[in-house]
Parts: sequence; structure tokens; C-alpha cells
Amino acid sequence: MEIGCYNKLRDKLCFWRRGIVLLLCCVSQALCATEVQYQGHLKYEYEGYAFSEQSVYRELYGQHQLNQTAQFRYHLGSQWQSGWLAEADYQLLAGYGEHRFQLTPLADGYLGLSAVIDDEQRLFNLTHTISEHRDFMMLQRLDRAIVGYQTDNNVIKLGRQAITWGNGLFFNPMDFVNPFDPTSLDKEYKTGDDMMYGQHLLADGSDLQAAYVVRRNHDSDVTYNVATAALKYHGFSHYIHEYELLVAEHYGDTVAALASIISVGGAIWATDLVVTLGEQDYLSLVSNWSYSWVGLEKNMTGSLEYFYNGLGITDGDYSLESLRQHPQLLEKIQRGELYNLSRDYLASSLYIEMTPLWSLSQNLFYNVPDNSALYQLLSLNNLSDELRLTTALSLPIGAKGTEYGGLKFDDGQYFSFELSLYMQLAWYF
Repeated sequence: MEIGCYNKLRDKLCFWRRGIVLLLCCVSQALCATEVQYQGHLKYEYEGYAFSEQSVYRELYGQHQLNQTAQFRYHLGSQWQSGWLAEADYQLLAGYGEHRFQLTPLADGYLGLSAVIDDEQRLFNLTHTISEHRDFMMLQRLDRAIVGYQTDNNVIKLGRQAITWGNGLFFNPMDFVNPFDPTSLDKEYKTGDDMMYGQHLLADGSDLQAAYVVRRNHDSDVTYNVATAALKYHGFSHYIHEYELLVAEHYGDTVAALASIISVGGAIWATDLVVTLGEQDYLSLVSNWSYSWVGLEKNMTGSLEYFYNGLGITDGDYSLESLRQHPQLLEKIQRGELYNLSRDYLASSLYIEMTPLWSLSQNLFYNVPDNSALYQLLSLNNLSDELRLTTALSLPIGAKGTEYGGLKFDDGQYFSFELSLYMQLAWYF
């Protein structure tokens, strides 16, 4: 990197940090705030893929393809005795490799720097691309920017923030605002959206939450047709351990959901039922069972989950002609709201705490109609209080032309890979 470019980058980073700190400090002085809190992390990721001769990626990248990404997050926050609060999360992300490679041709964006890191449809564009080339990309952004007010029973927050609703362990149809990919290996932070959020805590421990997510359409106009307005109640019952009721307007559709969490013989059984009414009425369901025990003198947790995707394809035909007959399914995939093409899925997980600082997890995602699957072996090792190493192996199972085996591209070619290796080193401060 040339010295001039380095100085410009350094000046930009210093400007963002000084601006955030100055804003919080000024408000702190004005309202007699407590000390400003800060924390963050630096993550380095290395991911490699191996392709067979039938993979369309073999012609583009050769037998192997590698990506390297780095992400820096710096969090500043403060809460005052008067009840006011402010938070800001700065992100610096960089990626090196063939980042236009995608495991599925249905979504745009860079591998490693997900398509969800795009503020074109958000109210505020808080993302700035520093450098972009064929094999390299660097950008900076604000992923959280919140002002709010909090009392013993109420919270109100305005700005860029994230909400997570629903009880799915992997698949989560009730979480329709920027959900995680079920097969994602890093789910520590959800990408924020511009919204108004409020919560009221009742005397019996139940609570009422409301959120309004503001978005822009493809013409950059702020309209209600692409917004989300949701109201959710979380309560308790003598017969059901916990339950949730949700009503929402989401991209012009009416959404209603009912969720329950029940304890059965020491295990936890959670179910979310979601009904969507719009141009196409459909039902989605996720139900999971989790149980923890001690085996071979090690702490273990087993989970099994079923997901019913009401928009999913049932005959295993994922050709372009078939996908065109499911426009709502494609729209949700392109928005990053849904990640699966088929109707019925099973997911299982076995977590083993090998030592207090090292754990192993085995995950299996199974597409029932087309008989394909994805197997993951995940290792999490806490090297110290500040340093964590994550490694993973992903192995697709299934015939060519299936969802996990590889979608068909042309005669004899598929969007497929043989295996994937992943490594992440994270430092927290």
C-alpha cells in the first residue's frame, strides 16, 4: 500500500473514532453521565473450498479457492443517571480472495463480506467503501448507532440496532428482520437495521415489545410498503412455561405468530408457528427439542429441530424455470430473509464440552424432499481470556442437482463444492 493511501486511510479511521468519542463525551458532560464504556474485537478468518470437476467454480477458480477476511469492531456506550443512553459500534472490514464467488447463484454480494452489509435499502447509508478491486475489498461502517431512554419498566431506542425474535435453534421463521443463515459459523453479531424499538416490562415478569423498521425501496424512497411494524407479547403460564404472541406488517404482508416453550422431562421443547397473509398465504413452522446431560464425565447437549418452509419447493426441481414460479421465495432469499429452497428440513446438533476451554459440535442439516445434507464439525477453543480459535469442516452430502449436493448450472455442471475448511482467530478487548 502506498504511503499516501495509508495516510488517507489512517486519517479516515481517526476521524470516525474521534467523532464518535467526541459526541458521546459531549453528551456525557451535558447530562452528567457515568464513564463511557468501550469494548471490541478483531477477527481474522481463513476459508478454503475444494471443487470437483463437475463444479462450475472449477473453471473459474481452479481446484481450490481461498478467502481471507478481517473485521474490527469497536463499541462505545454510556448510560446516564437520568435514564438516557447512547451506543455506537464502528466496523472496519477487509477481504482478500475471489470474493465474488457464491455457493448459490441466487444472492448477490461478496463471500465473507455478506450481501447484508449493504445500506442501499436502509434509511441511512452508514457504509463507506474504502477500496474495492478484483481480489480485495475494504469498507467501514456504523453497525450500531443508538440513542434511547430507560427506566425500571420501559426502554425506548432509536437508531441502528438489531432485534432477534423466535425460538429456532437453526431455522427461525419468526425472526424475519435480518436472520442468520442457519449454517453460519459466526453468529455473534447480527447486522443492525434502522428502527424504533420499545419494551415495557409488566409486574408479573412478562413484557411487551414493539419495533418499526424503516427501509427504502429500490428507487431509494422511504415507503411503508417495505417497512416492518411489529408488536410482540412474551408471557408465562402454569401450563406452558413461556409463550409469545406476535402480529406484524412486513413488506406489505400481514404476519401472525404463536410460540411456546415447554419443559418435558428435563428437556426443552420450543415451537414457533408463523402465518403470513399477502399475495401468497403460507404457513411456516419450527419445532425443536434440546436436552443436556453428563456422559463420559463431559457436559453434553443434544438438539433436534424440524423446519417447515411454507414457500419451499416440494419436488426437488430447482431449475430456473421452477424458481420463476416461486417469486416470493426468491424475493425473500435475495433480501437475506430466507436461505432454503425446499419445504421440509431436519437439523441435529451434538455439543460436547471436551474441557472447560474446548468444545466440539457436530451439526447436520438435512433436506428431506431431495435427500441431501450438510455436515459441520465445529471446534471452539478459548486460548485465553481474550483469544479464541474457531475451526470448522463443512461437508455436503447428496446427489448433484440437489440443494446441498449442488444446484444445476448447465449440462454436467453444478454450483457445488466437495468440502470447506474454516478458521477464525478472534481477539477481544
